[in-house]
This record gives sequence, structure tokens and C-alpha cells, in this order.
Amino acid sequence: MINSLNLTCISFIFLSLLVPALSLAQTTATTTFELSICGNSLVDSGEQCDVPGETGVYSTTIVGRQCTPNCKFGAYCGDGILQTQHTEECDDGNNDDLDFCSAICKIEPAGSGGGGSSGGGSGGGGGSTAKLNETEISVTGLAYPGRTINILLDTLTVGSVRSSATGRFEFTTGATPGTATMGFWTTDTSSVRSITFNTTFDVTQGAITNITGIILPPTIKLASANVNPGQTVTVSGQSAPLAKVELYADNGGVLASTNSTASGNWTIDFNSSLLSVAEHSLKARTITGTSTLTSQSTFSSSVQLFVGVDGQAVKPSDLNRDGKVNLIDFSILIFWWGTNAGNSDPSADINGNAKVGIEDFSILLFNWSG
Repeated sequence: MINSLNLTCISFIFLSLLVPALSLAQTTATTTFELSICGNSLVDSGEQCDVPGETGVYSTTIVGRQCTPNCKFGAYCGDGILQTQHTEECDDGNNDDLDFCSAICKIEPAGSGGGGSSGGGSGGGGGSTAKLNETEISVTGLAYPGRTINILLDTLTVGSVRSSATGRFEFTTGATPGTATMGFWTTDTSSVRSITFNTTFDVTQGAITNITGIILPPTIKLASANVNPGQTVTVSGQSAPLAKVELYADNGGVLASTNSTASGNWTIDFNSSLLSVAEHSLKARTITGTSTLTSQSTFSSSVQLFVGVDGQAVKPSDLNRDGKVNLIDFSILIFWWGTNAGNSDPSADINGNAKVGIEDFSILLFNWSG
């Protein structure tokens, strides 16, 4: 047992050589062991670096990059990965200027790539001849286990991917530099469609734009939309697995909560006497992580619950309650665009995130009936 060294990776490479002896009746077997020890100041097999004491803090250059305690390089300008948390605007895999991405990973104006000649004759024009890396978007997220995640880029479908048994999914696509909006949606095991979750960001030319932390909001459905005061209300759906699911009523706080199963299914039963005799709107969201570090999804779509009153649930986006989703509803949505939807009833803030925007527009389009 080795106690004095910090071992993070030990690999054994067995090489047996049969060395012929002078006598045909005798051979010698030699076995070679190669140990990869993180912390011995030697770059062993499987290590990118080995510098004891370095913590892998962000570096603005390739030369100044630091080693992590796991003997891997920390983030740095020039690694070809956009690190927006370190204020990078681009990362083309080098620390060169005049190639549209500066030596410190800041976007350079289109006219800055090269000097050019100011006089006549055969003086060459400006512009760098350096080849840029591929412009791509890489997404990692969390959804319901074993479901097909449909992915849109600027409202157009660009592909789909199957989530793992733990709900994880990854997706990469080429993109055009500039502002982009990606959308994600799926259906649960009961064929209930999720809300379309949208996120908007800037795509940098010649770099990989990493989008992480995507959590698809849960699906939600009611066993019965009409109940008498005092009856039990059953709400269910599917979410990320082994996560907390919070249920909200109207614009109030948490009404009830539960934990989803390993397959992502969740169910909440509550007494309708917790709500007044009226029409109510229920929605849910997912909370993942530990008590010290949590992440939460946006809200699910809303379902209507009628407690002690007669009513019939309308489709999401039917903002004038005429049984159809068309240009009239679109006009109402545009009227409240960018606001918290004011006193509109039903609320133009369809997904309940306190702002009428592209997410609500996506829901309206999904429910469009003309």
C-alpha cells in the first residue's frame, strides 16, 4: 500500500516477453508495471499535466494554463471551448490576434483581420487567411428517462436524441454565428407532451458554444378537472428521475411537493379544501441537486382545476376562451409581450414564468387550430 503519494490513476500494463535461453528447456518471463501517479511531478500515462500545488484556475493563455489536482488542464483561452463564465466571447483554439478572435478570446471586428495596403499597385487587401474552427453548439441536459428529446434551432427542427436511463442527453449541431434560440420538448410515457423549453444565447464564430444545465420541465395532468370542495385532487406527470417536484396553484407559493421515481414518474394527492371554490391553475417544476447546490427547471404547462364550480378546461393559448387558438389569441399575446401579462384571463403568460415571451409563443403555435 502506498500512503505517501496522492494516487488518482493507477494503470497496469502487462508485457510478457519470452526470452530464449541457451537451453531449449529454459525461458525467462519478464513483467513490466507502469504506474500513473498524479502528484509526482511526472506526466505519466493518462495524464495531461502534473504540477503539484496548482488548482486549475482559468488562464487567459495556453502558456499560462494550470493543472488541476486530477492532472487535467483547467479551462483556458485557447482550448477551443467557449468559457462564458470566464467572460470569453470566442475561443478559436489559439492565442493569435487578427483572426476574428483575439489572443484573449474577445471578438475582433470583421475589419481587424490583417493590415492591407493603403496605396495603389499590387498591395494586398486585408483579412486573415487563418482557418477558423467549426462553429458548433454543444448541449447537455436532463429530461425524462429513455425519451426522445426533440430539438429546435431558431424554431426549425435540427434533430432529436434519446435520453439515457438517468435522463441525461447530449446533442451537437452546426450553427451560424450570432444570436440563436434552441428549443427542447418531448412526450412522457403517457404521451403527454411537455412544454417547449427555450433558451437564447450568442453563438461565436469558429468555436464550440457549450449550453449546459438544461432541465426539461415536468409534464402535468389531472385525474379529474372538476372536484367538489373537500375531495382529493390527484396530479401526476413525469420529470427528471429522483428529483423533487413542486406543485403551485395560481400565482401562490408551493402547494405540495413530492419526489419522482427512478423512472421519473411523480404523483401528488392533496385535499381540494386547500383551495377556494373557484377555477384554479396548477403548474409544476423540477428541483435537482442537493440542499447546498440545487438547480430548478422552468414551470410546466398549466392545467385548469375547477373546485366546486362548473367548468371545462380550455386549451393552453386559448386566450379569449372561444375554443380555438388563432390570430385573435396571437394578438392578445403580442399585446402583453414582454410584460407579466397583467390581469389577462386566461393569463397571456402561458408558461407562468412572469414574462410573456418566446416560450409562450412556442406553446401558442403548438396548440394552433386556426
